[in-house]
Amino acid sequence: MGQENPSWGAPCIHGELLKLGIDIAESSVSKYMLRCRKPPSQAWRTFLENAKQLVSIDSFTVPTIRFQMG
Repeated sequence: MGQENPSWGAPCIHGELLKLGIDIAESSVSKYMLRCRKPPSQAWRTFLENAKQLVSIDSFTVPTIRFQMG
């Protein structure tokens, strides 16, 4: 059930098992749940490490009332 619904935690799976008539403790469900084997996403960490190298520049012109560029 945990593999079919990876976003479910032990409380959700425990509730579904109780609905099916399987009386089991939530701690037992969490004990036997498979752990995520892939490492956590490094996208945020990589962004923070590279943030000091990022440069952003907006350049635009604003015409005055006399339509001169200022």
